[in-house]
Amino acid sequence: MNTLSPAESEENSLLKYVEVLWQRKFLIIIIVIVAIGLSLAVDAVRSKVYGATASMQLVSQNVVQGGGTVELQPADIATDIELVQSSAVKAIVTASLGQSAPRASATEVGLTDVVNVRVAASTSAFAARAANDYVSAYIKFTTDRYANQVQEQETVLRTQQVTLQSQISKIEAEIAVNSPTSPSDAALNTQLGDYSAQLQTVNTSLTQLQLDQIQVPAGALPVTPASPTVTSISPKAPIDASLAAILGLLLAVGVVLLLDFFDDRIRTKEQLHIVSGQLPLLGEIPYFENWKNQPNDAIIATVRPKSTAAEAYRSLRTAIQFIGFDSDRAQVIQITSPLESEGKTTTVIDLAVTMASSGTRVAVVSCDLRKPGIHKFFKTDNSKGLSSVLGGTETLESVVVASEELPNLTCIPSGPVPPNPSELLGSSRLLDIFESLRTTNDVVLVDSPPVLPVTDAIVVSQAVDFVVLLSRVNVTHARGITRALELLSNVDAPVRGVVLNAVTSPSSGKRYGGYGGYGKYGGYGS
Repeated sequence: MNTLSPAESEENSLLKYVEVLWQRKFLIIIIVIVAIGLSLAVDAVRSKVYGATASMQLVSQNVVQGGGTVELQPADIATDIELVQSSAVKAIVTASLGQSAPRASATEVGLTDVVNVRVAASTSAFAARAANDYVSAYIKFTTDRYANQVQEQETVLRTQQVTLQSQISKIEAEIAVNSPTSPSDAALNTQLGDYSAQLQTVNTSLTQLQLDQIQVPAGALPVTPASPTVTSISPKAPIDASLAAILGLLLAVGVVLLLDFFDDRIRTKEQLHIVSGQLPLLGEIPYFENWKNQPNDAIIATVRPKSTAAEAYRSLRTAIQFIGFDSDRAQVIQITSPLESEGKTTTVIDLAVTMASSGTRVAVVSCDLRKPGIHKFFKTDNSKGLSSVLGGTETLESVVVASEELPNLTCIPSGPVPPNPSELLGSSRLLDIFESLRTTNDVVLVDSPPVLPVTDAIVVSQAVDFVVLLSRVNVTHARGITRALELLSNVDAPVRGVVLNAVTSPSSGKRYGGYGGYGKYGGYGS
């Protein structure tokens, strides 16, 4: 048994998905178009949003002893960026604008100390004003913060200064009242020196504080102010439409794959083989290319005898003849399908023409008494036929219609539609008709109604030698085949094989479909 390599299996799976997507390409296109349309419609009613950007350079306020500042570190810049976007700075901007401030976003420019402050608003002028106010607010915030820190330190130092000056004055007073040879003078002089040194340090710190505040009063310097722009930043119809197209495509692919997951229509002969319980595949009838302009009663085996479809019918003829090769009697073969519009009538006619062309004597019997169609191909009326014989109003010989083109081909139309088709088909007269036809023909092909809608096909199956079940690519459902075979099995119908109809090869430029111009059940293609 041949097995596929992992690479071949993966390729087949990919081709299957491509085929599924191609089969529903119009659904995909519709979903993408709807997504783009919705995007454009939403953009049309959305208010325009304008953006403005102001830039500033961050300044370190970390002063070192003796003057100068410590260089800003990445952590300091990240902290300052968060501070620009903080509620404290936003509150200052709100007070400046006189209304609620829009949200700002701050980003570092490369590896520099420059930060861009971006604001979006309903008008270009307001966005520019808000961006500039955020820069001013940040500068004010850091200025006030640093001034408060200096003020707090200065207050502490002033308190220390007053305390030290009081201590020095007290010691100087004690030294002044003591005698020159007082033993306590030495200790007092030492204390006086210590306090004087401490006072000097405090005075120096106060001076440094004043210098620091002058040196780095704020945490940033404005670089480039924001200015109003003409172009809005949102909505951006081209970008939104492109994103909508991508999302629509992803959604469409998901929908198609989901539909395919729940879609059990027959698409391949392997699938049909499994669903049919591994019944023999007697033939694959290809899709009729460029057939729409043909009349409804056109027969491809006659019109295009060298086509791939005609060759497929010849292969089907061989397969069916092989089934009955060990029988001396003419074979009565019923061709049916689970539902209507799956191509059984077309198959019966083309198969009959193919057999007759090879010299086989073929009789076609239309057992479809509800929606007849066989008579159209023989260019005769349906005023009398099988129902007339079964009802006793006509003889078999009087309803037989001979083909004008093929002397070996005859037909028994269905006749007038009776009120009780199932009862007529279930009578013993049908067996007598088939037995009579066996004496003058090599093969009797029976066109019957589909299995599922009515019981006629089940009834007819009791009078034939074997049944061929037809399915149509991308139309027949697996559950339909299963149910049809179940019904036929319940009456021990001799189902000997299946046929796959309307097969389209990938190279034909089409995907699985039906007969292009054929009519519904009851006409060409039923």
